[in-house]
Amino acid sequence: MKLKELLEFLSKLEDVCLAYSGGVDSSFLAYLLKISKVNFKAVMVVNEFISNDRVREAIEIAKEIGFELNLVEVKASKEMLENREDRCYLCKKIMFYEISKFGYKIVDGTNASDLMEYRPGIKALREFGVISPLAELGITKREVREMAKNLGLSFFDKPSDSCLATRIEGIITEEKLKFVEVAERVANKILAKSGIKVKKLRVKLKSGKNLFTVQLQILK
Repeated sequence: MKLKELLEFLSKLEDVCLAYSGGVDSSFLAYLLKISKVNFKAVMVVNEFISNDRVREAIEIAKEIGFELNLVEVKASKEMLENREDRCYLCKKIMFYEISKFGYKIVDGTNASDLMEYRPGIKALREFGVISPLAELGITKREVREMAKNLGLSFFDKPSDSCLATRIEGIITEEKLKFVEVAERVANKILAKSGIKVKKLRVKLKSGKNLFTVQLQILK
């Protein structure tokens, strides 16, 4: 029933830009926009906080679904690198500003579950008048995954991901971001060779320390 409502909602849209991250929610919307024959542009705004692996995976999913992905590269602002409490808001604001340059109404994959969590970036969505079909129809993250699975989409169980900045305490530098990105990639490869299946792995840098901790969530 909710899938039907969502398709009806999307079919009424004209000329929209999808804020694309390569995650389950935005990929699911991209697929539905495509089969609904809505004229849309998918735009992924990339800064230093987004890993190369995440960009590569986003490109692969775009090819799988069959839509053109527009990549826009920007630089993180000084305020964002200071790792202020409003970092996510500032990041989203820059992202939506860049997407607004395409001249289309912006659509994103915010879902009903996101609205029940602390999400500073939601403020930026409202400022730019972003349409969030999943949230507006009360569709949760779990329901998105269930619908994607039923539609045979390969990415239905793709783990949620956050940007590299969330792994760092204190001032953010290019060196710290690169360290986290490489450390996670190496750790994943070592675990894979050992036959250990990991759903989510995070390397976190503690402020003022030369040590890091690795958090693992093991697949059952």
